[in-house]
Amino acid sequence: MPRRHHLAPRASILRLAPIQWETTVSYLQRLARRHHLDTAELLRGLGIPGPLLHPECTRPHGPYTSIELYLNPASRSLIADFAGIPEEHLAHALPQWNGHRDKPHAAPPKARLRLAPMHAVTGCPHCTLARTGQTHPVRQYLPDTALICQCHSTWMLGRHTLAGTRLPIEHASLRRAPEILAAHRAHVRFIKRWGPAADHALALAMNLTETWRRAAPAEESIWPARARPHRRQQARPPLVRPRPRSDHLPRDHHPRPVPRPPPPHTPRSRASRAHPSPPHGRRRSPGPALAREPSPVPRPVRQPHHLHSRPPPLPP
Repeated sequence: MPRRHHLAPRASILRLAPIQWETTVSYLQRLARRHHLDTAELLRGLGIPGPLLHPECTRPHGPYTSIELYLNPASRSLIADFAGIPEEHLAHALPQWNGHRDKPHAAPPKARLRLAPMHAVTGCPHCTLARTGQTHPVRQYLPDTALICQCHSTWMLGRHTLAGTRLPIEHASLRRAPEILAAHRAHVRFIKRWGPAADHALALAMNLTETWRRAAPAEESIWPARARPHRRQQARPPLVRPRPRSDHLPRDHHPRPVPRPPPPHTPRSRASRAHPSPPHGRRRSPGPALAREPSPVPRPVRQPHHLHSRPPPLPP
């Protein structure tokens, strides 16, 4: 049987840098979309067989449980060589890049789909559009300190549930809630100061807030006022509307103005032909043209000037 030689793929001229805390599935989808492929075609072209589905993915799980793609060392090396990004950079940006249970002996390229140990949320659409130039969502394993984007006042609601059910929206605008932005800044300072010891305080605060929301009295007015703009936001269009670029649009995107048809031709009467319409700069008095009546006072006869008149003839 002849031996098969697996050649390493060449680095693509279209380099694609990963986004911090991005999932491996999201990065491979963006890499495949950059080369006008889907994820299965990209893996097949790199010599990686189709990913195997773990049995735990078929069992019922939570509403926000994410399915991640795990790659063995051979597959990671092929993808890093093709993307032109060192594996150290990919491992630093993608939390589950080295999450595969590597075996001690060398193995051919493999991929497997399993449940992720962390919850992935959709990143800020404004930051995604500024970073990638596209509106496709990017799934990220954001920590608690990054669930609110202070630059665009956007709250990523990926992990939050309402009585155990998934929320109908993924992002909420906090432009009308500056107290939440201030509380988030205080929370970030608290985490930086106390470190891992702040996890217990955060869990206790979340439980107290949830209990307060559920057991709120009938005269409570703060929580309904905060939830009212988010309810109206459900029927709104997406937060980001990309501005179309001229180089991506077809030539006939801006059609030429349609010329107006000429006015219908109407036959003119004798009176209109005898008295044509004046030019645009002069105004015409309304009504038919009347003949001028002779003036009762005779006008003086104007004598020609001696410079413009011929001299009288000489006597013979």
